[in-house]
Order: sequence, then structure tokens, then C-alpha cells
Amino acid sequence: MNKNLCLLLILILLISCDQKKYITEYYPNKKLKLKVEIDTDSIQNGTYEEFYENGKLKSKTNYVNGQISDSLFNFYENGKTKEKGIVENNFQSGWWNYYNSNGRLKEKSEWIIVSDSLYKNQSIYYDQNGEIKQKNSSYFNLNIPDTIHLGKNLARFDYSSNFDVYDKLMYVVIENKYSESETKLDTFGIENNEFRFGVFGYKKGLQNIKGQIVEELYEIRNIGNDSAIGAVSNHKKYFEKEVYVSDKNN
Repeated sequence: MNKNLCLLLILILLISCDQKKYITEYYPNKKLKLKVEIDTDSIQNGTYEEFYENGKLKSKTNYVNGQISDSLFNFYENGKTKEKGIVENNFQSGWWNYYNSNGRLKEKSEWIIVSDSLYKNQSIYYDQNGEIKQKNSSYFNLNIPDTIHLGKNLARFDYSSNFDVYDKLMYVVIENKYSESETKLDTFGIENNEFRFGVFGYKKGLQNIKGQIVEELYEIRNIGNDSAIGAVSNHKKYFEKEVYVSDKNN
């Protein structure tokens, strides 16, 4: 008898542990609006689902200890994906994809954190045929080898800008480490569409390359029928890549 009672208690305990707790919210028409999984301390842990009034899924993600973990998906009312991407520390992170209501990719944007604020680092826009709209897009492609050698190395990049201004300068700023106590911000001017800069391999092993591509923009702004002023602004794109520094030159 005692043995059967113990088995029953164990079975009840297993069922209780497997049961999930949810917070739910409903529309006036009694259809589900929100379903959030929580733990025993009422902290969001698990799935998060939000719905349109027609019952279609509006948003879906996963929470860990009260914060969004990994991917977030938002949907149109017709069920097509609206946008998707990674969330870290409650901020968009990395490349996000954006779609129109027909499911066609219309934009890709890279999000990073700069000075504790969300920053759109790159944007690529697409036409109805899936081709890049160069006049609207602003992005770059790094061409840094995965393995560099000790000392000076040459790196390149491709660049597309959507700034139409009176004039501009472009340069690259690199954090080059030359010793344990010396790190310099080296600046490389870009001329004649030769998109290149120098990278210094300090010592053998893994090395993180960090830099900025800077466009210094000169604009002429009209302030009246026969008056204008000049304005200067900087637009920055940030990049980072881990490489291996070899002590062999070939």
C-alpha cells in the first residue's frame, strides 16, 4: 500500500513539473491576443506569442530570465513574415530582414550598439525583382584575409554610398596594436575609389581587427532665394573581424 502511494506521489510530482504556466490576454471577441510562458517566480521564461484579432500570429519569440533570447519574428495579418532578426540585451543585433506583405525581401539592415545606443550600420534595399537599389543602399564588403602575417598587411573593401552631396572625403580609421602598451588609431585616406587600408599583425595568434569607414560630407543648404550655407557632417560605418596572425610570410 505504501509502495503504491509513493508511486502515485512521484507521478503527480512529475506531471506538475512538466506543466507550463502562461499569462494570457484576450480580445473583446474572446479570441486569444497574448500568450506568455512564465516560471514559478512569474518571470518570462519560454515562448512569447502575440496574435491578431483574426487569430493569425503577430509576433513570436523566446524569453530567458525576462529577456528576449535569440530570434524575434513579426508577421503581417495575412501570415507573411514582416521582419525577423536577433535580439541581444533587448536590442536588435546584427542583420535583420524586412519583407513586404507579399513576402518579398525589401530591406536588410545591420544593427549594432554604439555608445549604448542602437545604430543602423548598413542598409541594403531591394526592388521588385530582388535587385539591389544602389541609390538607396549604403553598405560595404570587407576583404580581409582570415590569416595575415606579422607586421604590415594590406586589406581592401567594397563600398556603396547613398549620400548625394556637394563633395565628400572618405577615410578608414583602424585600431592597430604595435605592442602590449601601444595601440594607435591609424587613418588611411581613400582616393580614386581605391578602397584599401593597412592592418598590423602584432603577434602570432588570434587578433581582433576593429575600425571605422568614415564619410565626411560637405553639403550646400539654401536658406533663402539667393543665400546658402555650407554644412559638414560625418557618417560612420563600423566593422570588426577576428583573424589569425601567422609568423610565416607565405
